[in-house]
Order: sequence, then C-alpha cells, then structure tokens
Amino acid sequence: MRFSEKKRSTLLFRLQFASIVIGVGLTITGIALVLYKQKNSGNTEQVTKKVNQSTPLPSLSPVSSASPLTLSENIDTSELTYNITTAAKFIQSQKLQTIVDEVVNFTKNQKLPTQPLSITIIDLKTRKYAGYQQEKLRYPASVVKLFWMVYLYAQIEQGILSEAEFTQHLDSMIKKSDNEAASYIIDRISNTQYKPNIKKEEEYKKWRKKRLQINQYFQQAGYDKINVSQKTFPIPSLKLSQAKGSDLKLRDNPQKPIRNQISTQQVARLLSEIYSNQSLSATSSVKMANFLTIDSQTRSIKKGDKNPNEFNPVRGFLSESLPNNISFRGKAGWTSASRNDAAIITTPDGNIAYILVVFAQDKAYAYNWKIFPQISRLIFNRLIYEGSL
Repeated sequence: MRFSEKKRSTLLFRLQFASIVIGVGLTITGIALVLYKQKNSGNTEQVTKKVNQSTPLPSLSPVSSASPLTLSENIDTSELTYNITTAAKFIQSQKLQTIVDEVVNFTKNQKLPTQPLSITIIDLKTRKYAGYQQEKLRYPASVVKLFWMVYLYAQIEQGILSEAEFTQHLDSMIKKSDNEAASYIIDRISNTQYKPNIKKEEEYKKWRKKRLQINQYFQQAGYDKINVSQKTFPIPSLKLSQAKGSDLKLRDNPQKPIRNQISTQQVARLLSEIYSNQSLSATSSVKMANFLTIDSQTRSIKKGDKNPNEFNPVRGFLSESLPNNISFRGKAGWTSASRNDAAIITTPDGNIAYILVVFAQDKAYAYNWKIFPQISRLIFNRLIYEGSL
C-alpha cells in the first residue's frame, strides 16, 4: 500500500516537472520569435548591403549570363570617397628631367617614335619628379587593374564586400594579369555583369551608371578625366574575344570607341599613395603592395621565359634588367599595339627609392622586347650614380 502511494506521488511529480519544462520552453520560443521579427523588420537595409559576405564564390571564372550573380539592387557605391582628394605636391627636378630627356633621346636613337611615349619618374626620397608627356591620357592595357584593386579594397573596408572572397581573384588579376579574374572583380565592384542583349534604354542607363561609378570614385579624388570602367579582353568563359553586348555599347561610337584612359602621372600618383600607406588605410596599402611584389626568384625564372600562352611581367618589361636584390612592386600591361609598365623600385639599403611609369602606345614598342629593360637600366644606373636627386 505504501509502495503504491509512493509510486503515484513520484509519477505525479514527474508529470508536474515535465509540464513546467514544456511551459518554459514555449515561453522562450515565443520570446525568440518576437525578437527575431523585430530584428528583421528594423535591419533590412543592413542585411541587403552585406549580401554575399558570408558566402564567398570560390570560382575564378566570372558567372555567365545564364546563371547570374546574386547582387542587390540596393547596393550603392556612389558615396564611396577616396581618402586623398588631391595629388601630393612634388617638386620638379632638373636633374631628373635630364635623365628623362636622355631616355627620350635613347629611344630616338633606337629608331622608335617618341610621340606615343609617356614617362613619369618620382624620387620617393626627395619627393622630386620629372616626366615626358606624362599628363597625356593613354590606353593603359592591364595597368588599369591597379585601380580596380584599389576600388575593391575601398568596398572591403566599408564592409560592402568580403576580402575572403577575392584573395585568389586578386592574385590572378595582378600577378597573372588574368582577364577572367578581372572581369569577376569588375562585376562585383560595380554591381553589374555582362549582358549579351541590352535593348531597353532605361535598363542600359542603370547598368552604365553603376559601371561608371568606378570612374567617379577616382575623378572625385582629382584623377581628372580618368576612364577605368572598361573590361580587358579576351574573357574566355564569356566567349568574348573582344567587347560585345553591354560592354560594346559602353564604348559608344564604334568608329572612335571610348576606351580606358590613364596618364603615367596618374599611375605614379596612385603608386606613391600605396607606397606611403595612404591609399585607403595603411593596412590595405600594405596588402596591395604585397600583391604587386615580383620577388627575385620569379624575376630570375621569368627573364628567359618565352611561353606565349602565359603572362610574363618580367621579360621585356622594367624589372628584367635590374639586379635581383632590389625590391620591385609593379604592374605591367601588353597588347599588340602597346607596352606599359608601372613600378615602385627600391634598393636593399633603402637609399634609392623611386617610381617609374612608362607607357608606349605603338606596335613598334609592343614587339620590341629590349627597349623597356634598356630604359629601366639606364634610369637605375643614373640614380645609383647621382644618388637621391
């Protein structure tokens, strides 16, 4: 009898305890649901702005038009501003100008035209400079990728895009000059993608406005009349050997197409801001400088590499003729009608540090594999002999 009463008492206690647990669980669930609804209703804009941050896209190939990227129409980068609104004040140097003049005369002696040539030198120790046609806007080829990298890091710093998504793409775009990676990055930073057919004028205007925000970002910082909004080709994954569809429409007049246009002076300015850790934050400047670094081992291997199917930033460019122990951070660009290179060059002791940017927009330079190394060595030797100017 006592045992039965005890058993009933235990069972009743368990039932009461279970009821209490269930009641508490339901209460907590109800509170959580209320808080969830309040949070989502008040933070829709914030969630939209950070779209895709937690889901990096691992593929290096840009997504085709058949499977579009998930991009939010509400992402607006028009208010992004570069932290330096005007170019730094550099002092014109007659000694440096003498070196530049010597380079120009040297190219003449090599029977090369000087009209398509632009040169800028900045001595980073004395902040002195010199140049030849350095304000003339020219087609930069892949040197334009410097500017896309900066604009990408501007969005990363603002939390619009995730850095983890782009590490491999940046490495390919800068070090290998890969147009696939560059196309992907442009699509992401401009919130656009290639459209084979874009017939509705209103749709094109929206697309164009987004793409041109890349130009606006730099123009507002004093990079006058710069154009860095056009993709580089070919882009095999999109089956584009040249601009078509929306990208062709962006070029406007087919007879006189609008193309990327940058001066050597503007490229030198950007490199000087990266060198001095002033391009965006110091942290981003260091990361960008690291992507631009061509180490001594790579320079040794690439000097004699004539593989036509792989981009080679050494053979035929500024670093080929320089000693292996110097620090070289640069970005080269080549087409069948141009040869361009831009670099930050420093000696191991730090006594010599300078920026050299050379654009040559002519087939004669494009297929001359000796002239850029010769120009680079001439300038290096003069600076070593003269010291800081």
